[in-house]
Parts: sequence; C-alpha cells; structure tokens
Amino acid sequence: MDSQEPRFAPDSAAIRINLGSLHWSSPSRAFLLTDVEEANKHLDSIQSHSVVGLDTEYKTGSGNQPREAKLCVVQIAVERRVYVLDMTAMQTCPDDLRRILEDPSIIKCGAGLNSDAQVLWTALHVNARSFRDVGHMARIAFPVYYRKVANPLSMQRCVGDILHRVMDKTDQKGDWHLGLTDTTGGRDVQKLFRYAALDAQASLEVYRVLDDCLLETAMQRKVYIPGEWLTYDCVEGKPMRIATDINDNYVEWSCNVCPWFVSGVFSNFWR
Repeated sequence: MDSQEPRFAPDSAAIRINLGSLHWSSPSRAFLLTDVEEANKHLDSIQSHSVVGLDTEYKTGSGNQPREAKLCVVQIAVERRVYVLDMTAMQTCPDDLRRILEDPSIIKCGAGLNSDAQVLWTALHVNARSFRDVGHMARIAFPVYYRKVANPLSMQRCVGDILHRVMDKTDQKGDWHLGLTDTTGGRDVQKLFRYAALDAQASLEVYRVLDDCLLETAMQRKVYIPGEWLTYDCVEGKPMRIATDINDNYVEWSCNVCPWFVSGVFSNFWR
C-alpha cells in the first residue's frame, strides 16, 4: 500500500458488534418492527440523525433483477439502535420510513445501494435521497490499494479491509419472503433478524471510519473532496446525477469519470 495513504483502521476502531459470532457486544439494541404504527413511533426519533446505516433484504424475481424483486425487510441503524422492519407484515409503508428515505438532510450509507434503491422504488415508490456508498468512499480513501480491484466493493469486503472483521453473508439468500415471525418448519427467524440488524450496523460503522479516512486523505494530498461527489439521489430507482465536474457538467461519481481522480492519482480541485 502506498505510504502516503492513510492507514486502515486499527482493531481498536472495530465495529461494536462481534461480526464473527453475530452477538451484540455493546449497549446497541435491535428492534423488530412488524406494525406500521409501532414503526412510526420508533422511527420518529431518527429525524434528528444526520447519518443512518441502510440495507434491505428482498426476494429476487425470475430475472434476478432488483426491479422485479419483492421487498421483505428494511434495516436502519443509528447510534446504539438498529430498527429491522418486517415489510411482509405491513400493509403500507410507514410514513416515517418514507420521510427518512426521502429526506436529503439524512445521509443513507451502505454498500450496493443502487439495488436497494430500485427495490424501494418498485415496492414503495420512494425516491430515496442522499445515498453514500461505502465502497465508493473506500476507493477514494485508498486509491492505490483498490486501483486493480475492478468489481464494486461489497460490504463484506469493506468490513474485512476497514474493520478487520469477518462478515458471514450466508443468510443473504435466506427465505426473507416468509418474514421474520413465521417459524414454520423450524425456521431460525432469530438468526435472520440478527443478520439483518448486523448488516445495517456494519454499514454505519464502516462509514464512520471511512469518513475519518477521507478527511486524512484530503489533508495528505491537499485535495478538496466535496460532499456532492460522494452523495447521490435515486429517482424512480435510478441514480440521479447531482454532481458537477470542473466544466459544470452533471456527472454521477465514479472512478472512471471523476475529473480529479485519474489512474489512482489526484488532480484538480487543489486547495
């Protein structure tokens, strides 16, 4: 790794959940919400948070495309709390969930959020705003380290690289369409619930570490990293190009089009 790049987070900055055993090791609490009224009561307090971890679980259709998928679970993590919404048990979308997703002042962080946005649009007709993909953030914070990695960075990869923990994704393809209360046939719904809560909490913890790493990268390389280059909205499930380059052209951020990040080298936007 390039000596000028910030160091990966030390073990002392590790996630508050024991990722290997899926047991909570801090005062963090996870809540299973199956009722719209109950969900609104809990989610109302999130309006005061500026960043939340976000993830969804869904059942893909025959074409294995997010737009054809059925939304099953929505997870939102804040400081010391994770809310797991069993959407299979709710007849409508909780108003406060819609407000959180559409509120541009609340950053929603996670990995592979484009798929989540498409599923949310198909199921709830929600135009989610202010997404930040931790995989994109990791590439900017550690450009030399990830230069030869072509595929999008998954949450599992980010947790391993940034938090030095192993994240078990075995239950990612679980039978989520059956919900989190149906124990027919001996279904281990508690295990699925813990997995869902863990994913959202991991998103938030990785984001926090990378946010500090980006600040260090900006100072070391004397480059300005504007927030709009990390943030995007989704309209009808598609990323909305909200950032502008040095020529005032609207572009969606990526390593390929960013005018100040070429071949792993920072240029332009110098302070």
